[in-house]
Amino acid sequence: MNKILAIAKREFASYFHSWIGVLTGVMFLLISGVFFVVLVLNYVKISMNPQQFGLSNFSGISQTQFVFGSFFTNLNVLLLFMVPILTMRSFAEERRQETLEILFTYPLSDFEIVIGKQLGIIWFFEVLMLPLLGYMAVFYWIGGQFDWGPTLLGFLGFWFLGMAYLAAGVFISTLTKHPVVSALGTFSILVLFWIFEWVAGITDGIWGRIFSELSPLDHYKNFSVGILSLQDLVYFLFFFFYFLFLTLRSIETRHWKTS
Repeated sequence: MNKILAIAKREFASYFHSWIGVLTGVMFLLISGVFFVVLVLNYVKISMNPQQFGLSNFSGISQTQFVFGSFFTNLNVLLLFMVPILTMRSFAEERRQETLEILFTYPLSDFEIVIGKQLGIIWFFEVLMLPLLGYMAVFYWIGGQFDWGPTLLGFLGFWFLGMAYLAAGVFISTLTKHPVVSALGTFSILVLFWIFEWVAGITDGIWGRIFSELSPLDHYKNFSVGILSLQDLVYFLFFFFYFLFLTLRSIETRHWKTS
């Protein structure tokens, strides 16, 4: 366990020592802040004159769903661009600089290396999420009201979605020694999963059901509206561990090449 934590700390610290980690963090917080401010201002605008927007009254519209539900629904788009940047250096950069082979000479198993790197990236993602909790305090401070349960489920769902995407990105990073190629590959995979939701919406019958079940966004939507489903939890856990398994298998291929 100590070896895994050591690798995780090394991976986590690397994001603060490079422009990638700092710039990604700043852009994520800036864009998510814009999303939140726009939603709050729209809520205030509509509540002041609901008739202008075709509403007889505004009492039936939940602040939790209008602001935070919409916030988390839109926030998933940022992961399409953020995850490829965060994961592209995980293995690809080390392979390009030939430091990965040095890491393999240490008394570390492939499992410890993969888990340590994955954990370090997750830590950095969680650090980026922490300021998002401040939006709840800001919304309450300006007089807003929200339900804690659905809002925290939205945060949980975003965490699960991020975990799943990060696992896919780390796997893609093991397939090349070029970080840019890794980023483009990860972006392509995530866009493919994103398209599944669109395909499910225009497809009927069994194929529509299959694409819906395969779509991360369809499972994420339940969290964003405050619904906790065992099926969604199982989906994200399977997604995460499946790509973690693929990452381990990818790393082990070096033994095949030398045998």
